[in-house]
Amino acid sequence: MTNQPAKSHQNLQISRRRFLSVAGAAGAGVAMATLPFRQSVAHAQGDARSLVCVFLSGGADSANMFVPLGYGESGKDYGTYRATRGALAISQDSLIPFANGDFGFHPGLPGLAAIAQQNRLAVIQNVGPLARPTTRADVEAQRSLPETLFAHDAQAKLWQTARPTLTSSRGWGGSIGAAINGAADIAPAFSIGGSNIWQSAQGAPYTRLSPTVSIERLNGYDASTRSWIPSFGGVEEVLGQSIRLARQSGSALERAMGDSMEHAILTTERLQAATANSADNNVGMDEIGGNRLGLQLQMVARLIRNREALGMSRQVFFVRMGGWDTHGEQATRFPALLRQFDQALTSFNQGLDFLGVADSVTTFTASDFGRTLTSNGDGTDHGWGGHAFVMGGAVRPGTYGTFPSHAVVDNPDDTGDRRSNFAGRIIPTTAVAQYGATLARWMGLSETQLDRAFPELGNFASRDLGFLNS
Repeated sequence: MTNQPAKSHQNLQISRRRFLSVAGAAGAGVAMATLPFRQSVAHAQGDARSLVCVFLSGGADSANMFVPLGYGESGKDYGTYRATRGALAISQDSLIPFANGDFGFHPGLPGLAAIAQQNRLAVIQNVGPLARPTTRADVEAQRSLPETLFAHDAQAKLWQTARPTLTSSRGWGGSIGAAINGAADIAPAFSIGGSNIWQSAQGAPYTRLSPTVSIERLNGYDASTRSWIPSFGGVEEVLGQSIRLARQSGSALERAMGDSMEHAILTTERLQAATANSADNNVGMDEIGGNRLGLQLQMVARLIRNREALGMSRQVFFVRMGGWDTHGEQATRFPALLRQFDQALTSFNQGLDFLGVADSVTTFTASDFGRTLTSNGDGTDHGWGGHAFVMGGAVRPGTYGTFPSHAVVDNPDDTGDRRSNFAGRIIPTTAVAQYGATLARWMGLSETQLDRAFPELGNFASRDLGFLNS
């Protein structure tokens, strides 16, 4: 009979395969993008700021969210808007006035209009990806245009990188994440809307969380569940030994895995408390039922509530709402989308007031592109420039950028089709780089950091659109 070595928990020998198997069992509900992250220079917590990107996937028809109402300039008045949009046009008397009555919000956005009444909303007009200021002549000559215009994936990427080419994989949210300062062990960048390019950057990880799946520690590692685990040593001991052996290994891969696993455990412990749906984490938001955008923003609010406990003086968030590709049935689909969007943003604003942090949180919208001013018969098609909203206590209210012409004839803002006829696709007059740089400067980036994050910024006259207080 062969003698078997005694099992010793004090000198547990873990094979590489077993360690990798154990290491794959981190807590549920959280996904780490990379290895441990510690920021370099600290901001005072009293200067805490959080930036929230609300990405409207599919290309939102912002031309019907924000409508000219009393604008006097030719081609930019309500009559021209109505004639061009046809059956899609929103009736003038149903629009909610904004900016001294020059514009109106869609009647499905009463909450957003109320936030504007609180002087917490800015509208950035006709913004989109650009390499430099671009005219219709440039479009006709195909000079310095962003790549693959009017395509979903390509344009969503260009929006999220603020670049005119598809070669860059660094998002401008990731550039902010790499530059913001603090003393947190956990990277202060979170996506509640899945993987995204906006937060991607080398050396700047972000954590992906689910709005509906709670973060749980590994069964058996947590003392509250350890008592019923069989007495082979418990997950805590096995995992602890695994990590120690890995970090002492001569293999760089095993040492990296040990560091990563230890960081995942630490992150899970701290985020479990920060994101739990409990009375201690009440964020004062209205009941939002199955509104998925609202659920994402509720998770964001919990992380903002706990930013001091997490050691974060700066935070960057990404949430996403889909369904905006309204080629068909726009008359029924669009109002339903607006109701969910408006409810979620309104509830989030209420929650920020409840937490007393409205002045230190800025929320902004982005989308693949704007949509055509013309109808395809049942909806709209892919466009280019569109309007964006910025919400928060630091916002300087009003309109920014240049409102585009809606005229069908001699429209300088229209791309034109292959025969130079009216296409209803509007050339942006404000660049994503300008929009993003204004938000990034508010988050504390220096001019050098802005130039690195937005390489095309120097091609535009204005580096700061002025819609945020410093």
